[in-house]
Amino acid sequence: MLGVAMQENVQMPEEAKAIGKAIPLVLRRMVRLIIGTIPFPAIAEILKSIYVEEAQKKLIRDGTNPTKSALALLTGLDTRVVSTIQDAEFNIHIDPQKICPEAALLETWAKDSFFQDEITKKPAILPLEGRGRSFHSLVLKSVGRNITVKTVLNKLVESGNVRSVSGNIDRVELLSVFYSPISSDRAIHTDIAFLEASRVLNAVIHNMNSVPGERVPQQGRWTYRLNPENYKKFRIRARKLMEKQIKEGEVLLEEFEEPKKHPGQITVGFGWYQWSDHEPEEEGE
Repeated sequence: MLGVAMQENVQMPEEAKAIGKAIPLVLRRMVRLIIGTIPFPAIAEILKSIYVEEAQKKLIRDGTNPTKSALALLTGLDTRVVSTIQDAEFNIHIDPQKICPEAALLETWAKDSFFQDEITKKPAILPLEGRGRSFHSLVLKSVGRNITVKTVLNKLVESGNVRSVSGNIDRVELLSVFYSPISSDRAIHTDIAFLEASRVLNAVIHNMNSVPGERVPQQGRWTYRLNPENYKKFRIRARKLMEKQIKEGEVLLEEFEEPKKHPGQITVGFGWYQWSDHEPEEEGE
């Protein structure tokens, strides 16, 4: 299991060590949600931009001039990277190939006249291999050389976007240009997961920056000593408990909710969830 190792001769504050141990726990859950949908290079580009933007906000809040040098020190990024991100005004532009190489390939196939049938002007049925107009050439142009043609083909066949046509010359036919790496149901649950996670983190950040009297409820309860045979029974009891509390919470929200939407109103809420960890080595005892 991944851990963050520190050299023994490096003196690190206990708080920093604790964060170093906790970060992989959070990131691992995030990766499980997005892996197979957005590749790492796209995430890295998004993260760099957010890092610089949040660092700039922090320096301004602290009354410090957010110079490129100060931002580079705070983020660990090169000043040239900081400049590029600031010049773009934190508007993230990512090459479609980095976001989803499969979708980039399908778009090239559909729009590039080189890969279209000369008569119908529609995406041609391409020979699998060979120079010139072939599926191999399409992969090289839209995806690159780092991923094999077979890997790309298998993925697109599995998703239903293409089909293999056997014969004297093996060919590939385009069936649909709309590529979806995950089902709509999973996409909805992924959105909900990140939204709920952001709300929990928002409560934590608020409490860290607030005096005790202004902090919001943000707590959890758990046990490390549950017999797996009793998990289903516990889950049923927990669901009943939360269903009762959810109804009470809805009544409270309705009591405070204004009849109509007006400027200046804010969004408030609370959440319920029951979790379990079948990988206790990640959490520690």
